[in-house]
Amino acid sequence: MNLFPQIPSEIPAQAGDSIGRVPAFDSRSRRFLLVDGALRERSGREAVQQWFDLMLRQQPGRVPIYATEEGAPGLGIDREMLGSKLPSGLITAEIERNVRETASYCPAVRAIRDLTVKRKGRSCHVEFTAELYTNETLEVSTDV
Repeated sequence: MNLFPQIPSEIPAQAGDSIGRVPAFDSRSRRFLLVDGALRERSGREAVQQWFDLMLRQQPGRVPIYATEEGAPGLGIDREMLGSKLPSGLITAEIERNVRETASYCPAVRAIRDLTVKRKGRSCHVEFTAELYTNETLEVSTDV
């Protein structure tokens, strides 16, 4: 097991505003957002925010479309350890590693800073600041 995130070598650095368009998805209702029957779209910072929202809810290796290179742990947060009897510090460190490794796959993100993980029973609250290649920052706060 590697202590440091594996940064994919084949994903080019892109600015957050040039990521393109993605269909808007509401993770609370688990539905795509429609306006007059057409998909609403997100781009730039909104697209990056939605990317984090979706990726941090994924279990590594569970959804084939999010598969990474052979042997890599995959995108997402491994929540199976939350109900285990592992030491709390080990679980927190592993979740931090999962977050940093997952963030390394987003082409708009330069770095992650101020990462905090607060355990809440069988879930965790994760907060961090993502630094984008456009020199903007994005505050991410989600429950996993």
